[in-house]
Amino acid sequence: MKILLLSCSTGGGHDAAATALQEYLESKGAECILIDSIELTSKSLSKRIDKAYTSIVNNRPSLFKKIYSFSDWYGKLKIKSPVYGINALFSRNLADYIAKNEFDVAIATHLFPAETLTRIKKKNPDIHFLVVSTDYVSTPLWEETNPDYFFIASEQLKENYTSKGIAEDKLLPYGIPIHSKYDHKMSVKSARQKLNIAQNKKAILIMSGSMGFGNLETTIANILNTYQNQAEIITICGHNEKLQKSLKQKFNDPNLKVYGFRSDINLFMDACDLIITKPGGLTSTETAIKNIPTIFTKPIPGCENYNANFFAKNNMALIANTNEEIMISIDLLLNNKKIINKMTKSQNKIINKNATKDICNFILKNYKNPK
Repeated sequence: MKILLLSCSTGGGHDAAATALQEYLESKGAECILIDSIELTSKSLSKRIDKAYTSIVNNRPSLFKKIYSFSDWYGKLKIKSPVYGINALFSRNLADYIAKNEFDVAIATHLFPAETLTRIKKKNPDIHFLVVSTDYVSTPLWEETNPDYFFIASEQLKENYTSKGIAEDKLLPYGIPIHSKYDHKMSVKSARQKLNIAQNKKAILIMSGSMGFGNLETTIANILNTYQNQAEIITICGHNEKLQKSLKQKFNDPNLKVYGFRSDINLFMDACDLIITKPGGLTSTETAIKNIPTIFTKPIPGCENYNANFFAKNNMALIANTNEEIMISIDLLLNNKKIINKMTKSQNKIINKNATKDICNFILKNYKNPK
């Protein structure tokens, strides 16, 4: 069986979901190729899109919020967006690539390739493709795409998708796929030994996403001042080298560890008492599967607000919008066992820990030599 996985470099979650699917599918004997569909037309264009997205998110979040809201109007007006028109331009190269390699099915973990595949499907109705959503909301413009099925994050979101005109029989609420390394939980003691984290202190993990979104200095200063030698802060800045350098220069405290991008976030989660993070779809799912007490702050305006609200509504995380709220939430999650137990119970109930396996098994069963 031959499978094409299509992602986009705007944020790490889409790639992480595609990689998780690729790993499991290949373990079952499928041949998989994972690419950025835009790169088939222009690698430099793909890099420019990634750079522009990161710049807007980090430097002009209010502009990103306006773009997100504006995109939502196209679905209400029932007309194709300029985003669809742009992605349609990549359809010839992608169609040729699919035909040449004789893929059984394509899987898109990002809107852009899903729109390109939709354009191809207009000319070639026999093409099979699937969409894997990586957020806890139907993000704008999904209604412009026409996959065989949408794998969505939760049964609770069905109405959100159908309200935009997406047929309910296309919705498969299997969850968000994550890497198999999050399936296994190491003991706190062992994880701390591996990462050189103090055994006799509270460990607070602060993550800012693969792009390092958000101003962390005030949060870090407040925690250090409040807990002094009773807590250790581990900050992961992702690919934001400027942020990493700034934090190291500003703070000279043995209770603060600052890192850039790490591929072993799963170990840090096993080692910590709580996590403060922006509510990306993949990170949110990973923390829930690891049963980490979670505080959401500094969301990228748009889908991450919906992610945070979904988790808060289902008692799987706390939302803290101010410095005062962050400190109150930290105190609760370090000391209130009743809240922690309720959060863990909700995480286990709402989040499908077998999402990757369930999605892949559906694909393997239904798309081997599809008709």
